[in-house]
Amino acid sequence: MIYPPTANAPAGQTLDSEPLESSAGVADNERIEPVKSGMQRETPQPEASRAALVKQWQGKVSAAKAHWSKDFKRMRDDQAFLGGAQWDGREDPDKYTANIIQRHIGQKVAGLYAKNPKVVVRKRKTMDFKTWDGTVNALAGIQMAMQASQQAGMPLPPQITELIADISQGVQRRTMLEKVASTLTILYEYTLNQQIPPFKVQMKQLVRRVCTTGVGYVKLGFQRVLERSPDDVEKINGLTEQISVMERLLADKADDKLDAAGAGIEQLRLLLEDYKQRDKQVVREGMCFDFPSSTSVIVDPACRHLRTFTGARWIAEEYILPVDTIKEIYAIDLSAAGSATSYDTESKTGISGLKDRIANVMSEDGSPSKRTKDGKCVWVIWDKTTGQTCTVCEGYADFLVEPKQPDVFIERFWPVFPLIFNETENEDSIFPRSDVHLLKPLQKEYNRCREALRQHRIANRPKTAVAAGQLDEEDIEKLKNHPANAVITLNALPPNGDVAKLLQPIRGVPIDAALYDTGPVYEDLLRVVGQSDASIGSAQSGVTATGDSIAEQNRTVSTASNVDDLDDLLNELSRAVGQIFFLEMSQETVMKIAGPGSVWPQLTAQDVADELLLEIEAGSSGRPNRAVEIANIERLAPLLLQIPGIKPDWLVKQLIIRLDDRIDPADAIASGLPSIIMQNAMGKLMGGGPGGPPPPPGGGPPQPGGGSPQTDGPPPPPPSGPTQAQPPGPGGMMGG
Repeated sequence: MIYPPTANAPAGQTLDSEPLESSAGVADNERIEPVKSGMQRETPQPEASRAALVKQWQGKVSAAKAHWSKDFKRMRDDQAFLGGAQWDGREDPDKYTANIIQRHIGQKVAGLYAKNPKVVVRKRKTMDFKTWDGTVNALAGIQMAMQASQQAGMPLPPQITELIADISQGVQRRTMLEKVASTLTILYEYTLNQQIPPFKVQMKQLVRRVCTTGVGYVKLGFQRVLERSPDDVEKINGLTEQISVMERLLADKADDKLDAAGAGIEQLRLLLEDYKQRDKQVVREGMCFDFPSSTSVIVDPACRHLRTFTGARWIAEEYILPVDTIKEIYAIDLSAAGSATSYDTESKTGISGLKDRIANVMSEDGSPSKRTKDGKCVWVIWDKTTGQTCTVCEGYADFLVEPKQPDVFIERFWPVFPLIFNETENEDSIFPRSDVHLLKPLQKEYNRCREALRQHRIANRPKTAVAAGQLDEEDIEKLKNHPANAVITLNALPPNGDVAKLLQPIRGVPIDAALYDTGPVYEDLLRVVGQSDASIGSAQSGVTATGDSIAEQNRTVSTASNVDDLDDLLNELSRAVGQIFFLEMSQETVMKIAGPGSVWPQLTAQDVADELLLEIEAGSSGRPNRAVEIANIERLAPLLLQIPGIKPDWLVKQLIIRLDDRIDPADAIASGLPSIIMQNAMGKLMGGGPGGPPPPPGGGPPQPGGGSPQTDGPPPPPPSGPTQAQPPGPGGMMGG
């Protein structure tokens, strides 16, 4: 029997234990030997104090759900409205609906999150030297003292020795931290690239969710080998879910819960056979990002600020899970009647809005049958007052997972990170209004104006009146349905009769364009969201290019605030990810990901987390303005070339980053080589053509005639610049 890490597995019952191996590869159903099941199926009877604690938590979460029910209902209404239910809360294809809000949300998402953030790990600014003041003059004094001591044959003065040791230790410490920072950068980029679904897709959906409901969440977790969690995300370990399903089926088989002629027996046999034939299993562990829905995170009503959870003593995440999934994750069977509160997919009582996660019950022929109440409401709770997390199920008398320390530790305790754009101050509710909610009245009015104009035009279609009884059914049919240029014979028209006297056209009510003018509504809509006509692909008459440019600048300013909110979220995420890496990632795993040259600190994780600051470049997640960046570096580069001491390697990196960040500067830079212009000039002087002879190994200048400096021609002239008597900088002296 295989047990998930969240359940209490008996000793010896692991992946390689005998019961599983003896059952693998069976040829028929009769050869599956029953094993002792560890599945808890009876309704527990915990002690009174334990039952009281479970009931207390269930009451707290239920009360919080009721407290925020109006906000959750507003979020679901906004979701439906964005989806097209814009007429009395329903979608009516027969009525005019111009979904301008959807276009606005799409434009905002594209402008806020265009690419994954670029990770920049920087060492926190510290005073790394006890005695050295960081000046070159002190280094010059050290070199002069060393030369004097060598000439006199005397040892160095103690203060000089202490100064050299201080510089050496400080430079080594800086070098070590810089390598740790580079290693952490590689790990973070690897983590983002390995997410399934892709991190960029989920982040764009998060921004869309915030614009729709007013708030979105990101939850951090660390996926370990063969560990299941209730999060609705794809796991980086493909073996985990398969083993969990086998575990549940084996337990049901051992307890005679599987029908001998049912599909479960055959599914178990196929899973065991498939597992036996797999020689290699892909087993990985690492960071995983989950993106809960806006209504699945239940916050303590005492919270005063949603963005930081200020005042909150606890938060909970709600899941509506099928009974089989709960058995796979927690090794507890809740299928017995009365063991826990049940939910069906048609019920509207589930606050979380996750009812569609419950699968259809399939009939024998594979066709979907009526959905049943096999869903249970599970709450994962983080209690900051005790520093513990627990899992309970609504209506269940015991814990699914009893209180313990969180699986991953971060300094802020909460693994859930909110993202909010339209933050306001409201003592009655901490949840802000979304863009959809702000635009809903204007969108409705726009639709009403257009629908009224449409109905007016329909009412003004050509109509003809005739006295009652003047025309028979045949005449009416001829007048209603006739081809073009038809000659119509009417039974009711006497010879030489006047058709104009028989038939009278009905004059319609003229259309007053001012009554149905959507211009003021459209202008208000643009003002509310801070958009311009050009940004959503429309242009009104009378708007000049200058005016539209000013409007676009104002839109950019208003969007900058949302970009700051998004970058703040990414900064908090990256800092928490760095702390989790230091606590959870082994040195072997780090070297496997970052390479043999990586450095993972031997210090305590808290010490290193305090010294390194992992942050996201401001605005790096937004759509880059490449033209502005290139123009800025073109203006700055000539000035930098004239400043003494500017590092050529640094300047090359800055140019590459702005022109094409796919180029690796390490492949283009070779230390000691002269510039290409210098090589070409020296080659022309020596008659070697535009390129000249290749430089000798070591980076020295080419010699006359192409010979080496050791054998041919006079020695090269001494290079211009500082002489050997000039003291080197700290990097040249200490290797850093």
